[in-house]
Amino acid sequence: MTSAFHDRQLEGGLDGWAEATLDELVVHALGGEWGLSCEGGVPSGYTRVSVVRGTEFREWEDEKGATAAERAVKPASLAKRELKAGDLVVEISGGGPDQPVGRILRVDEEALRTARNPLVCSNFCRQIRLHPEVDPAFVSLALRHRYERGDFNVWQSQTTNIRNLDFQEFLRGVSLPLPPLAEQRRIVAKAEELLSQVRQTRRRLFRLPRILKRFRQSVLADAFSGRLSEGWRTGRSDREPARFSDATEWEVPEPLDVPEIPETWTLVALNDLVTRVQYGTSLRADGDARSGVPVLRMPNIQDGRVDLSILKHIEPGAKGLEAFRLKPGDILFNRTNSPGLVGKAAVFDQDMEAVFASYLVRLTCDAERVSSRFVCAWINSPWGRQWARTVRTDCVSQSNINSSELRRMPVPTPPLTEQLEIVRRIESLFRFAEAVEARVTAGKAFADRLAQSVLDKALGGELVPTEAELARKEGRSYEPGWVLLGRVKSERVPRKIRAGRKAEQLSFPEPARRGSRSRPVAVYHSDQILVAFRQACWGAGALSEDELIRQVADRLAVPRLGKNIRARLVEHLGIAIDRRIAVRRGDTLEGATPTFARYDDDYLLQVLRSVLRPGTEYEPGAVVRSVASHLGYGQVTGAVRSRMEELFRSGARRGLLGLGEGKIWRR
Repeated sequence: MTSAFHDRQLEGGLDGWAEATLDELVVHALGGEWGLSCEGGVPSGYTRVSVVRGTEFREWEDEKGATAAERAVKPASLAKRELKAGDLVVEISGGGPDQPVGRILRVDEEALRTARNPLVCSNFCRQIRLHPEVDPAFVSLALRHRYERGDFNVWQSQTTNIRNLDFQEFLRGVSLPLPPLAEQRRIVAKAEELLSQVRQTRRRLFRLPRILKRFRQSVLADAFSGRLSEGWRTGRSDREPARFSDATEWEVPEPLDVPEIPETWTLVALNDLVTRVQYGTSLRADGDARSGVPVLRMPNIQDGRVDLSILKHIEPGAKGLEAFRLKPGDILFNRTNSPGLVGKAAVFDQDMEAVFASYLVRLTCDAERVSSRFVCAWINSPWGRQWARTVRTDCVSQSNINSSELRRMPVPTPPLTEQLEIVRRIESLFRFAEAVEARVTAGKAFADRLAQSVLDKALGGELVPTEAELARKEGRSYEPGWVLLGRVKSERVPRKIRAGRKAEQLSFPEPARRGSRSRPVAVYHSDQILVAFRQACWGAGALSEDELIRQVADRLAVPRLGKNIRARLVEHLGIAIDRRIAVRRGDTLEGATPTFARYDDDYLLQVLRSVLRPGTEYEPGAVVRSVASHLGYGQVTGAVRSRMEELFRSGARRGLLGLGEGKIWRR
């Protein structure tokens, strides 16, 4: 809702309620700080804090910031930024295409009591404190209601998959209903009672996928120990074990134990069960999606199945392409991936034309000896996953399993008829798990709708009796919301709002040349302004704010530093401080991070993960340029590329990023 609010009763609304902008209720607003790493100890002159980031928002109600990052900040900064009970934290930068910024969390006594250190919010957030006669829990509830309706999108901008909230316009523009204080508290109590039940339901629903994952692994473990088909084998006449005269020697790497199998089964090297082991094509997948041939890559192998949601294509006339055409029943084995994902497999059973890329291996099974679905299930079983972790070779951010190791993998092999029965039982149980998952998905959607319904009723005055109704019934007077708002406004103390991070363009008119009527407008993007700040700070020593602003204006060739232009540059100074381009030291400013190598991994990974959209692959060079520009570097030097390559490897080792086939993606 973007209309202005007035200190009066809601026009045509609820009796006793008023409307207010968030700005009218806030008495303190300040940006957060990311601080310094304290892994090697707290730096001298600093104090340890727990920093609340965007990652803490989702589970805040249950975890209360238990996962907040431990960092170090100056005591003076902590004195200004320490979160108190009742403070609200607003996410102002991050999000993504499917997740707007503007999420809200409320700090309560439990969060403060259980925190390991004093709490502050990160520089990607803003802390706000409300007038003491307004219930923070009610305002938090109202803001959550607005957020989940999508009302905050109007104050957002987006650059390279990062969303930014225009914080000052957000404060001035967000409208909230304001009932009498006693009614605010009753609404919160009832809404929290109902929302608590919704959260408990959600919590149980969110546990089920992990339970189902363990269930599937248990099914596979039983399948290849013989327990799943034990009853089926009893009393059958075809119990002779499979025999292979051309047996290849299988190999069980230490410390794995040899799989225990029933007496009618045989351990057979994978090599003796397949007719072909083939690496995929290295042809470039840059063909047209309308006419090209789909090429399956490692992201297309998901949870034991072929996932066609993200496809690339190769031109159909490419030389040698025919040799890589897939046939139904082919197993695709992922030979190169991150350490946790290498070795996954899926059976290609789609009725479509497709080929496979070089990081995959095609296994064509001998249909007279073995079922391809049986072999694929074995590769994805708990023993198969342990085998992959044991035989893989690791290099930088990727792991590899070569075809020689794969050929020697032992496969528990029952007679073919029993294999088919085992596959039938596995698939039947997996279909049951899928049906449960579908119900879980439906349950989550219902819980979301139920929570929104509670919020709708709470903010529509339908959840509890209004204070006006109770006062009439009890024959007493009460203080309407517009009277409360008038007193709040009269008692407010002028405050300073730290400039929010803006991703917008700044325009300066160029000076008119003699003899010409006008000059075109020079347009500077926010990133260009940050480059000017970095250049102005470089080696300049301590500068006053006015000196720094003037130097930045000179670098941008601003002909006249007027009031509006100065305000915009001051606003970007706040961004430069947030991004560690500049730092305040008392009354002066100076360069904070002169070289790219000085940025620590945690901070850069926080920036990087906010840049990358989940489920999308990127060219590493484009990501490097985006991060460098975000931090005010006008060009990408060899040192910047080297530091980012190191960061990519660090992020992959920590399971935050994926690397492969010349691409990078967020996990």
